[in-house]
Amino acid sequence: MVQKIPKKPAEVTWTDDQWKAIYASGQDTLVSAAAGSGKTAVLINRMIEKVVATENPINVDELLVVTFTNASAAEMRHRMAEALEKAIAENPTSNHLRRQLSLVNKAQISTLHSFCLAIVKQYAYMLDIDPGFRIANEAEVALLRDDILADVLENAYDSEDEAEVQAIYRLVDSFTSDRDDQAIETLISKLYDTSRVHAEPQKWLRSLPKTYDIAADVTIDDLELSKYVKLTVKHSLEEAFVLISEMRTITLQPAGPAPYAETAEMDFAMIQEGIRISREGTWQELFDYFATVKWSTLKRVSKDALVDVELQELAKKKREAAKKIVNKLKETFFVRTPARLLEEIRLMSPTIGTLVELTNVFSEQFRMAKLERGIIDFSDLEHFALQILTEEVEGELQPSPVALDLKQRFKEVLVDEYQDSATRC
Repeated sequence: MVQKIPKKPAEVTWTDDQWKAIYASGQDTLVSAAAGSGKTAVLINRMIEKVVATENPINVDELLVVTFTNASAAEMRHRMAEALEKAIAENPTSNHLRRQLSLVNKAQISTLHSFCLAIVKQYAYMLDIDPGFRIANEAEVALLRDDILADVLENAYDSEDEAEVQAIYRLVDSFTSDRDDQAIETLISKLYDTSRVHAEPQKWLRSLPKTYDIAADVTIDDLELSKYVKLTVKHSLEEAFVLISEMRTITLQPAGPAPYAETAEMDFAMIQEGIRISREGTWQELFDYFATVKWSTLKRVSKDALVDVELQELAKKKREAAKKIVNKLKETFFVRTPARLLEEIRLMSPTIGTLVELTNVFSEQFRMAKLERGIIDFSDLEHFALQILTEEVEGELQPSPVALDLKQRFKEVLVDEYQDSATRC
């Protein structure tokens, strides 16, 4: 149930939004703000207020707090202890507050990986791993990966199935300028790492070739990826627009290169049109736009003009940076016609299938190698924890009994630096 947020006292320095974030309850709350705006401070104070509240207080160990670094976790624990000591000084007869102070060191305030590690250690018997496992260091994992990648490719080249060997060569020819095993090893490694970000890596990998198997009547705009590319194009053009704005500001200064202002106005119009098309238009319209993009010649500054040379050069650099952004977009996404791009995507389907097969082989051999050595890496921690906390019911992942037990244990989950933790998972 959503509870009423208390009225903010006049002497409080929190902003209205910060105050709401501290006291909002009975709902999921996502705090989005610029770096250095006090998000962590808000989270810490939310924790403190939950524990020291006079009405319906909760215990420290009923909070699950996930931070991005061990230092952040230590700071939160320290701040909580300080707040409890202050509250006890004000209310020395409170048994609740004294009990909380004794529970601080037992509170689940840690990085995401530390939380996962605690779960995996406690429920290791549910997994096919050595209960005495250890976390491998980065150098150890890197060497093991390199050895297995080399073995996977060597075995693929030595296959007695000629079709499989030819498929490997097509893969190499598609992604490298020569038959360079190192480049393919890097590709497999990156695809493996990307797959591990997903809850079900194997399922995601198996789905990849299907995304390249496009029906004849499909257009680029029908593809899921097109909206993400358009968004990328829009953001990049907006960045170029800002650079031209900065260039124009320089031209308006007393000793600025005033003739460049006219060029800036033409650049504005051109970039604004691209932003509009990226927001409203089709892929074909974007392709046509980039095919016709032409930067006007920078207006000449008279030698007799009283212009600051440094300002003039700075204005030029701003424009060159904007041009670089726009030209890179064209080279990256709009060299091929939409029809040619669709044709190449369809042709890549079997090659992507080969890449996925090699990645799956590597994934399984890497898993077995770690199992034999009794080691796991950070990615394993996340997936093992997920394996413990979920179970498949009619093809869908549902909370396991362990997850339901944790749900009863924790009254609130707080995640600091959510965007970084989510990306890292």
